[in-house]
Amino acid sequence: MMATIQRTIQTVPFDLNKSLRSIARYAWLSAGVFFVCYLYFVGAITFSIIKEQGLQQHTKTLISSMSQQEMAYLTIQKNLTQDYAGQLGLVATTIVSFATPKQAFAWNVGQ
Repeated sequence: MMATIQRTIQTVPFDLNKSLRSIARYAWLSAGVFFVCYLYFVGAITFSIIKEQGLQQHTKTLISSMSQQEMAYLTIQKNLTQDYAGQLGLVATTIVSFATPKQAFAWNVGQ
């Protein structure tokens, strides 16, 4: 049995150096692909974090601006009185009327 295995090994042309070069070539190629993927993902994560921080800063600015506008609104609302409205030419009414919608009567022709 051992002699058969030895004869089979001797008859098959096998170049160890060629195989090792091939393995090394594929290993380096794989390492290069993994390195490029690593650089891509690290860059993508970095730019995503930078964009998120910019959005957070923009959100803080908008919230600050909104609260300033609310303060201005509350200040103006305190100054709205009947005297001020009278200076603008508005008059107080005694009767307040509201319009409410009612269902219209219509003929549905053609359906």
